[in-house]
Amino acid sequence: MAPCIQELATCKSRTQHHYYHSQIIILQLLLVIFSFFQEGLCADILGVFPIEAPSHQIIFDSYMSELHRRGHNVTVYSHFPDIASEQYKRIQISNTSSVLDPSYVTMDHMYSPSTLNSYKHMFHIVRNGETYAQSNALRQLYDQPEDSYDLIVTETCNTDLYLALIERFKAPFIAWTTSPLFVWSADRMGASTHPAYVPVLMTTYGPHMNFAERIYNTLMRSIAFYKYYTESTISSQKIASKHYKESSHLDQLVLRTSLLFVNTYHALWGSRPLPQNVVEVGGLHVKPSKPLEEDIQKYIDEAENGVIYFCMGSLLRGETFSPEKRQMFLNVFKKIPQRILWKWEGELPGKPSNVMIRKWMPQRDILAHPNVKLFISHGGLLGTTEAVYEGVPILSMPIFGDQMTNIKAVVSKGAAEMINYGDLNEDDIFIKITSMLTNPKYRQKAKELSEAFRDRPMSPLETAVYWTEYVIRHKGAPHLRSAAVGMPWYQYCLIDVLVVIFLSITTMFVLFYYLIFKVTSILLNKKSKEKES
Repeated sequence: MAPCIQELATCKSRTQHHYYHSQIIILQLLLVIFSFFQEGLCADILGVFPIEAPSHQIIFDSYMSELHRRGHNVTVYSHFPDIASEQYKRIQISNTSSVLDPSYVTMDHMYSPSTLNSYKHMFHIVRNGETYAQSNALRQLYDQPEDSYDLIVTETCNTDLYLALIERFKAPFIAWTTSPLFVWSADRMGASTHPAYVPVLMTTYGPHMNFAERIYNTLMRSIAFYKYYTESTISSQKIASKHYKESSHLDQLVLRTSLLFVNTYHALWGSRPLPQNVVEVGGLHVKPSKPLEEDIQKYIDEAENGVIYFCMGSLLRGETFSPEKRQMFLNVFKKIPQRILWKWEGELPGKPSNVMIRKWMPQRDILAHPNVKLFISHGGLLGTTEAVYEGVPILSMPIFGDQMTNIKAVVSKGAAEMINYGDLNEDDIFIKITSMLTNPKYRQKAKELSEAFRDRPMSPLETAVYWTEYVIRHKGAPHLRSAAVGMPWYQYCLIDVLVVIFLSITTMFVLFYYLIFKVTSILLNKKSKEKES
């Protein structure tokens, strides 16, 4: 009996051994198959982001980092390679920067009460195009083999110069706008920017405009196209023709854009007609909040009347407030019971005891704290989006660029108010702050907006990755492109059709008039002859 048991045990052991061996073989086969599958999905992706604004790069890094984590080979050329949160390949375009010169980026210098002044600041960087085109980094990029990349990602903002650089790779390209749509960015995608209800970016209007505002908005739409052509397209084309001689004309290159990501979402900006290859991903950079530093956490937790967070963004430094305007805020803060967290880079003479200053603040994590009652800001889109996401009311002081348009969208939802930097006064600041803190409607509207903003079938980051990989899978996805792309303006506006209709109706009236005239003449002649006879 014992030998039988032993033999049975041996057989069982051999069976288990063969079972585990077969499992290992199957697992190895699966790993091999998976590796081939992964290699098939893995793409070489190039990002060229020439705009000298850290806030722009924060969005691009969130996006490119996720592509890197999904297994794609990512290479990025930018002015801020140190911002990246993931270890994908990063190359600095140039060490030259005039936009970030502290003497240039100040409150008073950047303040633009008119749309035209905002355009002046916006196209300032185009002047650096010649310098950047000659940088060693971009020259080395241009010398790479044309099959080096499967997809190009770049930004559409104030210049299309870099499309000439990346055209040589013969790969589809995706464009990004980190702000709401500029009229020229929308036009190249066939997206409508109807001036009756779509405010031109950098105007002072919201989505609901009266008659006079619609007149001005219509004029500004034409001016925006004119300014882009005269202050960007002409100079960019000259540089492209000089340094990238094999490139197609820029106004033809832009029409090849496979997809455009826009840093907005209709819950905030309102419903607008967009083609299938224009995808809203507003809030993509908003990550789960992290624990705050111990002193900031304690400061907020122990604030019995709540906290006001004050930040004018990554470019504008709080210390560049004029002494008079700075003192207005200090006087107001002394009168209110709330604690204030203020992003302030230097010394702050006369700082009240209820104010904490820091050169840098973990903004996203601060706004997520339930004890933060109000956000005072310039209306930059990243901070505005973070406040909307967390349901924090905003008191905004727009300085330049898209900030006025951004905050107008939140004002239209009842979750924000504005004060004018140009004619600040202490009483107005105090009244706005106290009314927003004491009136529960602002908090309620902000919470309602937050719920609508968050409610999506996919997160904005997942949406961006899906459509990026879609473009790769479908070789540029030309079937997404609207038939309006590249259509002459007179056809798009049906001018030729209206002219034909007008001429047809005019011809009919002329013929009808001629017929009546002839019949009347014949009858009169007949009657005249009858009288004579």
